[in-house]
Amino acid sequence: MFRIWPHRTYGVVILFLLACFLHYFFWHVDVAYTTTTKEQGETVATYNFPPIYAGQVIPHLTPINPSTLIPRGSYPIDAAHRNGYLHTGHCLFIMDESGLLLFLKRSSDVVTCPSTWSILGEHSIANELAHDTVVRGMEEELGLKKQVSSLGTNVPSISADFQTMSNNSIHVAIQNITQYPLYYIRHYGPRLDNRIDSQLTYLWLARLPKRHDEIQIKLDDEVADHKWISLEEFSDWIEADARDHDKEEEEEHNLRHHGRKNDDGPPSGDFCHHTIRSLYAKGLENLKLMI
Repeated sequence: MFRIWPHRTYGVVILFLLACFLHYFFWHVDVAYTTTTKEQGETVATYNFPPIYAGQVIPHLTPINPSTLIPRGSYPIDAAHRNGYLHTGHCLFIMDESGLLLFLKRSSDVVTCPSTWSILGEHSIANELAHDTVVRGMEEELGLKKQVSSLGTNVPSISADFQTMSNNSIHVAIQNITQYPLYYIRHYGPRLDNRIDSQLTYLWLARLPKRHDEIQIKLDDEVADHKWISLEEFSDWIEADARDHDKEEEEEHNLRHHGRKNDDGPPSGDFCHHTIRSLYAKGLENLKLMI
């Protein structure tokens, strides 16, 4: 004989199943917020700062010698963001032969910074060398196929040959644009489960040997649009974006910190938020000295 459950038991079971569904749903939404679709399953190497920084609040964009970092183990990228573990990442300014820079517009369908503009970026996965991350990023984001790559004679620089979508070979020179990678720190606050992006970020310049319209590339599926602009146009753009949005973000930041919440404010502007915009501005400053 089957025993008929009382209505109260049915209610408890339904509430339990609903709670499980909501937990699963919101956990996955949060993961998508701080990583791209490709990155959700990635494992990254994480680090502690050397003792010299003990007890200090390290300012955003502080240069850090990576050889001084202390390994703490490998974790999924989402766990690194949830716990604020220091990891490494790379931002690449792609420049064609005529001096134009590539900017990518994110799809409106992605959860992280939809419809905003960026340069090419990648996290270093566990056991991956810095120059290998850079080459992999150009393969994945631009549809190029690596033929050979090596460290340049003036480290840190990279020499790489790629095969384009039209099966032509191109030689790309890639170099660091800062002496040391920069400490990138952003607190997402209660809005995103108090995640912290604590990243040692390498800034690179990759010089293509031809004009962009002579090189066939295939952009990532999460890219809705792209454009090539001059250094001067980039300078005017980022200055205008900062002028329009930095004040409102600072007010939001101060308001939230007054309530003792670590929150660097909501997304705003063409480059998503002031934290990433300030990183790009530092790259721009160094590019002007190099070009």
